Amino acid sequence: MSPGKRAALYARVSTRDKEQDPENQFIVLREWAVRQGFETVEFSDYATGKNLNRPGWQRMMRDVKAGRIDVVAVVRIDRAFRSVPDMRMVLESLEARGVRFASTTQDIDTRTALGKYFITSLGAIAELEGDLISERVKEGLARARKEGKRLGRPRKVGQRRLEDAVKRSGVRGAARELGISPAAVSQRVKKTQTVD
Repeated sequence: MSPGKRAALYARVSTRDKEQDPENQFIVLREWAVRQGFETVEFSDYATGKNLNRPGWQRMMRDVKAGRIDVVAVVRIDRAFRSVPDMRMVLESLEARGVRFASTTQDIDTRTALGKYFITSLGAIAELEGDLISERVKEGLARARKEGKRLGRPRKVGQRRLEDAVKRSGVRGAARELGISPAAVSQRVKKTQTVD
């Protein structure tokens, strides 16, 4: 690889899993970049992959458009895209600027025809996976509603109303009456006793 080539290393961590760390992806990406002989700049997001409106992604694409990037590298395609139309749009934009796209652990690179084929196939799989997850969540919510389970944030209950319900029916009865968990009732009662 000729010197002076610059790689944008992009890592994305899902908003659902706060335990993830983009550094895990960067370790792999840095090793790949060293083997390729690239200088690097790093971009990351804690965001959903459903759209491209992510701060780190947008900063990276500004560098691409300014001609400061020769290759965009991710650990896996799903770290960049969850939608085939988004993926196609970005890859066409990169190709028009002479910028490669590489998925390092999947050994896919847009320099080759086979790489382009695999990227399209894996992008379609990532989109399908996202759609299936969404369907399962909707099914689970529908089932919970059908079973009469309360969804969303716990209902706000005033302190006086809570205390009156506990006096009348005890902790479990108050919980049933107010539609909140017995643990939440106990916790609120303990708090007021500690303050008093």
